[in-house]
Amino acid sequence: MTKTVGDTAGLLSIGQLAKDAGVSSRTIRYYEELGILPEPRRSPGGTRKYPREYRGYIEIALTLRDLGFRLEEVKPLTRLALGRSVSAGQRETAASLVQDRIDSLARQVTVLRRLHDSVRTPDAVAAVPAILGSAALTAGPMRDDGAAEPDGRVAVPDGRAAVPDDGAA
Repeated sequence: MTKTVGDTAGLLSIGQLAKDAGVSSRTIRYYEELGILPEPRRSPGGTRKYPREYRGYIEIALTLRDLGFRLEEVKPLTRLALGRSVSAGQRETAASLVQDRIDSLARQVTVLRRLHDSVRTPDAVAAVPAILGSAALTAGPMRDDGAAEPDGRVAVPDGRAAVPDDGAA
């Protein structure tokens, strides 16, 4: 339900909030639609009016996006990031999202380290194409220690494993 306010002193228009936050008015409306931003108050004429604190929601959402979270993942994390109260279930969902992102980044770091080693050492065990997954791909677990799997597969960022090119083509 939309709250109508008569006194809009201290409240921002969508344009003012967008300018302050460094985003477009369209982004603000989209964040409202997704539930990242709470529904704003409305003037008697129906114009959206935002408390200044909404800038914090936008800044947190942008930071989470920079960290690689998808927009649908931002909503459950925003309330926590702003110090708002959440249910135990919401907290567990947020913890799971953060852990999944940490795991994904760890896999990316592993691949980047292999790539770095490969480009610095011409006789490296894993060829650059295999590291980047341009060779034939097979599903398989990724090792946390950065080593290739026993069958010679090398992990790529999404958890797949590439079979190193043995030069036979």
